[in-house]
Amino acid sequence: MTAVRAQTSLEFLSLLGVLLIMLVFFSLVSYQRSMELNRAAVSAAGWRACELVSLEVNSASSVGEGYEHSFTLPMKLDGTQDYSLEISASERAVRANWSGG
Repeated sequence: MTAVRAQTSLEFLSLLGVLLIMLVFFSLVSYQRSMELNRAAVSAAGWRACELVSLEVNSASSVGEGYEHSFTLPMKLDGTQDYSLEISASERAVRANWSGG
């Protein structure tokens, strides 16, 4: 009878170990996916900021001298990342720079 209990305990511990390994694996996969989604959200926010500046510059260029308009940009990309914008007249480009991209 003792051997049966010991075997049952060993099987239970083995099952518990496998379940724990699976939990760790799925947690790591979930964390990695969460980080990818966060990077994508920040990148999309950077793209939107560049588009906004680009549209404003194009509007100013098409109207010509005397054009005046104010607009606001978000303080942080996706509410989490500090960023800077670079406007290059020679390349006709607007770039967003942040620590993650």
